[in-house]
Amino acid sequence: MQKIIFTDLDGTLTLKDTYTKFVLQNLRVGVVLKNLFPLLSMVVKHRLKIYNDDDVKMTTFKMFFTGYDRENSLDGFAQSIPWNTKVLQLIETKRQEGYKVILVTASPDIYVKYICEYLGYDGFISTKTVDTGRYLDGNFDGKVCNFLQKPKRILEFLDGVETEHTISYGNSSGDTAMLEFCDESYFVKKKNIKRFEK
Repeated sequence: MQKIIFTDLDGTLTLKDTYTKFVLQNLRVGVVLKNLFPLLSMVVKHRLKIYNDDDVKMTTFKMFFTGYDRENSLDGFAQSIPWNTKVLQLIETKRQEGYKVILVTASPDIYVKYICEYLGYDGFISTKTVDTGRYLDGNFDGKVCNFLQKPKRILEFLDGVETEHTISYGNSSGDTAMLEFCDESYFVKKKNIKRFEK
């Protein structure tokens, strides 16, 4: 029987969005210029609610990370993230009580694995990139790990695992299904952490 914490990343463990930070860190002028009009079109569609956040993530990932080298160094990336120390401390207290910690995030696996290692957590569930070898083709393998995908992927992760108790932390509507799924859940707004009422 395992005790497990399933926690969102962006806006929950962090104070800012890691995907935006990752994009900005890897921007190349030529790629931006090449995609200027598609980018403007995407912004307009997002404002008009034709595109949701997941559509934006898929579109920008294709634009900016086609041909991205998986072996690019990410030294310093996790250290430069503004962390929500209050949530990290709560999770660390639970780890001392024997809980395993799994990141569950819409962010892509190419950098989530490094964040997971940096935090010393037990694993992660994230948006998967297509395995094309060393260089990315800019596509995701399946849907963005958000909304109903979160509990669906947690169930896949738990296949054959008996749980004693599960806790989750999240900060947005994309986490609601996960918060409802776990035995005990908390909604995070910066330093304010409230019990999630189902």
